[in-house]
Amino acid sequence: MRMRHMVLLGLVFSIGMPSALAQESIGLRLEIVKSGSILAEPEVSVPSGSAGEIQIEGVGRFVFTPVVRGSNLAIAFDIQAGEKHLQPQLVINKVVPASLSWTSAPDGQPFKVTVFWVR
Repeated sequence: MRMRHMVLLGLVFSIGMPSALAQESIGLRLEIVKSGSILAEPEVSVPSGSAGEIQIEGVGRFVFTPVVRGSNLAIAFDIQAGEKHLQPQLVINKVVPASLSWTSAPDGQPFKVTVFWVR
């Protein structure tokens, strides 16, 4: 009888745990750089699978949706920066961040966003 309870408990735990992990908050730090100067380093917490948003004056609007995939984090972006509309996807882990870069129009200033998984 005890063995059945252990198996049942293990089954319930293995089914319930992934959904609980999927809802855990993801901590991100975005480093936003223009022409080599850091403009902002916002840190945000967003539930996995939910959209977060950051608005940076003079740069644009960043909407991002992080999703945990094993030991990695996939982040879908929707970036409106001046006349540019970008929709990249980055994959990071807790050790290795990822970056994306673009050049603004019409002044040709380089922008770079680096994303770190902080919690």
